[in-house]
Amino acid sequence: MISNQDMSRQVYLYSLGALVGAVSGLVAVLFRFLIMGISLVFVVIPQFLGVIGWIIVPTIGGLLTAFIVVRYAPEAKGHGVPEVMESYVIRGGKMRLRVPALKSLASAITIGSGGSCGREGPIAQIGAGVGSGIANKLNMGKNDTKTLLLCGLSSGIAATFNAPLGGALFGIEIVAGGILGFSVLPVILSCVVATAVAGISIQLILGHSLSLSFNAPAFFMSNPAELVFFLILGIFLGIVSVIWMRGFYFIEGLFERIRVSKYLLPAIGGACTGILGISIIYFEQAFSYSGAFGDQPYFPAVMGVEYAFIDALFLIPNVTAGGLALLGTLAIFSVFKVLTTSTTLGSGGSGGVFAPTLFIGAGLGGALGWIFAFFAPTIVPPTSAMVFALVGMAALFGGSGRAPITCIIIIMEMTGDYLLILPLMVAVSSAFLVSSLIEPESIYTMKLARRGVHIRRGTHIGALKSLVVKDIMTKEPTILTPEMTTTEVFKIIDKTHHTKFPVVESNKIVGILIAEDLFHNENPNETRVRDLMNPDFLHLAPDCTMDGVVQAMMRRDEGHAVIVDPMHPDVMIGYITKADVLKAYELAIIKLQKEGIDVEDITPAEIIRMSG
Repeated sequence: MISNQDMSRQVYLYSLGALVGAVSGLVAVLFRFLIMGISLVFVVIPQFLGVIGWIIVPTIGGLLTAFIVVRYAPEAKGHGVPEVMESYVIRGGKMRLRVPALKSLASAITIGSGGSCGREGPIAQIGAGVGSGIANKLNMGKNDTKTLLLCGLSSGIAATFNAPLGGALFGIEIVAGGILGFSVLPVILSCVVATAVAGISIQLILGHSLSLSFNAPAFFMSNPAELVFFLILGIFLGIVSVIWMRGFYFIEGLFERIRVSKYLLPAIGGACTGILGISIIYFEQAFSYSGAFGDQPYFPAVMGVEYAFIDALFLIPNVTAGGLALLGTLAIFSVFKVLTTSTTLGSGGSGGVFAPTLFIGAGLGGALGWIFAFFAPTIVPPTSAMVFALVGMAALFGGSGRAPITCIIIIMEMTGDYLLILPLMVAVSSAFLVSSLIEPESIYTMKLARRGVHIRRGTHIGALKSLVVKDIMTKEPTILTPEMTTTEVFKIIDKTHHTKFPVVESNKIVGILIAEDLFHNENPNETRVRDLMNPDFLHLAPDCTMDGVVQAMMRRDEGHAVIVDPMHPDVMIGYITKADVLKAYELAIIKLQKEGIDVEDITPAEIIRMSG
């Protein structure tokens, strides 16, 4: 039976979830109009300067974005969702208050100047920042803060794509990694409120209701044998999703190796995007692409808002009538989209990868649909082959985002077509399986893994990641000096029962001495610590997570580490051993269990093996 206190707490949390949803819904609408306003300003440049303007526009956008990101909010760089995941798992849902405002501005400039990225990553981070900010202002606990962060992220997605259920699943499946018990209801409520607020706002401003994300005609599966082709589509896009993820971060790595100012790097990426955009203009005529999408101004197909290209695919009446030119165009557009998105975001731009993934999936799915319709027209009618473009969007994101349920639901909501559930289930699940077998990381977690942050699902792993070295380390360990004799060291060992000692000289750490080294010494009474210590030792920063400590120890096969001042690497501020790690982990698990959280029965030794 639920007590009155618990009931009041849940009602309070649900009310705050609704509030977060209302704010996120309004912010999503404002963000949309901010992008449109900036786009209208930037497209004036190519109208006056001609085609060369498409290079100048994203270059200027890159400079402006770099100024915001580098100077004020490094968290606004990139596609946003990984930063939210890191905040959710490691920082207890806490985000800096300045992030939502600066992320919205930086992303609007990137997208509005023709950068190849989407709105979902920015609005997810913006909404998450709103939820985290409200929780911090009210001094809420860690679990409630994480719940409101999830409410903000999910409701932002829901309002942006007019997909309340898909938005809720996006946050629950991608960020949280599973169902959260009572926390599910605030997330769902926030998504419903956000979608309603966004719809009302659009109605008041534009005079029409919030429409579907894509103007896709109703598609029908005319032959059950088509499911075999959807299976082939899923397997193919599962492989492509790995190529897309690895290629994206490979290009990001190339930009990171360019030795120029961080203020110039996004401009270089913008110029590359513009050059690719100009190249694609000449292919747009292959199927009379106009670049029109609602009230958005024209951009080359692989630049700016991606939905114009996807809408154009759905309106193709007969794929085989376009000949090989259409097939080649779809493939080329998809490859160019991979490149432009990689140059935009890999160089330091700000935007999401969800919409570009849909673009690539639609292009390659449409190309496969053309092939299927050409070779098996009795099973895949040429007049409805573009259904493979629609399913391809979900399949590619299912493989790269690792959120199969979200993909199935959100695509149906974005198109209003609920009759494709069987093709979607076949293609998305097969893409997910193939991609997972090849690459363990998703497009979101891969970014964190490149920074040394490994998000693994499970409360026990989260417990280890939630602890940082500075909270666990021994701040005043027993130390040795280089001039001590082995006899003096043996006396210290007898007194302290320690076996590993940092060696300090003139307040600077110079090495580590392990008791075993004393017994290998032929002249123990005459040898000094200087001659026995190991000057090559593991040193870590105080803000390193305990998970990172374990991995570092396993890589070096050491059971100890010196904690140093990041500004003065030769100054020791603490010392930690593997025994400290295990003790900290056990204390964290006990704390979680006292809070009523179901923790898997897993030993510290197993944690170390998993982390290694």
